[in-house]
Amino acid sequence: MRKLLEFIATGFYSGKLPKMPGTWGSILAAVLLFFFWPESLWFQLGVIAVTFVLSVVSADFLSKELGSKDPDCVVIDEILGMELALLGLSAQGNLKLVFLGLLLFRIIDIMKPPPIPWFERFPGGWGITIDDALAGVITNMILRMLGGLL
Repeated sequence: MRKLLEFIATGFYSGKLPKMPGTWGSILAAVLLFFFWPESLWFQLGVIAVTFVLSVVSADFLSKELGSKDPDCVVIDEILGMELALLGLSAQGNLKLVFLGLLLFRIIDIMKPPPIPWFERFPGGWGITIDDALAGVITNMILRMLGGLL
């Protein structure tokens, strides 16, 4: 079970790639969303719900295992953030949208504008997950405002 939770938390081990693990996890998510993001909003919400639960549980486990509040190698939260960034949008096959979503999400995730830092205070996997989820929601709102340009 430990290996499975580590595999999930690290985004299929993409979080163990050298340098910028959060970006690697986000790139993995962007590739998966480009090829497989469903058109059905209900299916998207189902994927997000499953990813959210997996993120909270696996991130909490690995943070305790490694003795770190938010280990760099945990990137399932970035995957969730990217899913939320493209929620309700036609991302499959839309390179421009997915790339812009990736770029905006990484900028917001790294800069952490308010109120994102407040959510990092939540305990364990909740704090690890919710700040990236909020960055994804903010990215989604920006993408929707830019809708006519895409």
